[in-house]
Amino acid sequence: MSKENEALVRRAVEAYRRGDAAGLLELVHPDLEWTYLNPEDPDPQPQVCHGRDQLAWGLDHQARQGLATNVEEVTSAGDNVVVVGRTPGADHHRAWHNGDRTILVLTVGDGQIVECGPSGTGSKPAASPGWTSPSALGRFRLVHMDPADVSTPNACTP
Repeated sequence: MSKENEALVRRAVEAYRRGDAAGLLELVHPDLEWTYLNPEDPDPQPQVCHGRDQLAWGLDHQARQGLATNVEEVTSAGDNVVVVGRTPGADHHRAWHNGDRTILVLTVGDGQIVECGPSGTGSKPAASPGWTSPSALGRFRLVHMDPADVSTPNACTP
């Protein structure tokens, strides 16, 4: 199953690279949970975002900032698939710097991406102690949106 999950995520990555948001979103479950970490906060707490609409908004917002992740590696382990890359310019939007490195852990279920976040735990990031602190993540961090949007009550909401 892990090779099938990896192939699905690779299709999503290819759609992302082509700028095919509709193609990417077809591979995402309508009730996707994805974790957002405030890049402006030196010790961010996870915020869980939901659904294709919020993901589409986040991806569009990232593109409007001129940020695009260059995927370097896709590796599977069971239902989880790890995507590692660099997002040139991301460090300019972060309170911490890590060479623009980005890491995502995607969970696949029933042929769709159902969760995306720093630990693959979706709405339960605390289940993976340490993943929410910059020191534990070392050089790996997520970047999704502009820090200016974090001041809104829900940074996931378009």
